[in-house]
Amino acid sequence: MSIEVDIEELFQELEETIEELKRLKEEQNGEIDDEQIPTSLDLGVVTDTNEYILNHFKNKPRPIWAEAFHQIYGWQFSILYEGIDVYYENVYEENDYKTIMKVGQYLKENGYAEFYEYYVAPAIDCKPNEYPTDEEYPAWRANLKKTEEWAVEVKNLEMVWNFYVDILTKNKAALIALQKEKQK
Repeated sequence: MSIEVDIEELFQELEETIEELKRLKEEQNGEIDDEQIPTSLDLGVVTDTNEYILNHFKNKPRPIWAEAFHQIYGWQFSILYEGIDVYYENVYEENDYKTIMKVGQYLKENGYAEFYEYYVAPAIDCKPNEYPTDEEYPAWRANLKKTEEWAVEVKNLEMVWNFYVDILTKNKAALIALQKEKQK
């Protein structure tokens, strides 16, 4: 399934979503419920952006910001819907060890040190492109559980949302240019 995503509309939706979250926080004395935070399970700006990235970079390498967005989208989707092990076992063959480390470095370099630590922790337990040995398996499962528990805390769901917003905000000009290039 492929949908057409208009970047101008996407940014309008992003602004509306940001304003709605601000309003909710004000009404709820700074607290926000986990189901009010946009995630990769929602059919909204996050999903639309990921769809745009997949469509636009279908047969070409993604810039690191687009790869990071796509990987974190898949990571969050796995945690919230399928189970975290689906992501780290690379079931869909989209996130090998090297990609996880590259995205982890992007997180670290862009002000998400704690996110980096939890995101790469399960991958560090494995040798590149290998499943954990019987000896490594218990530690790996413990790291998966720790990362999964961390990822579903409200403050961390909100941090992942802020990560998506940061990427979109920092790369708005690039996304608009990609859309204009496609329209030519």
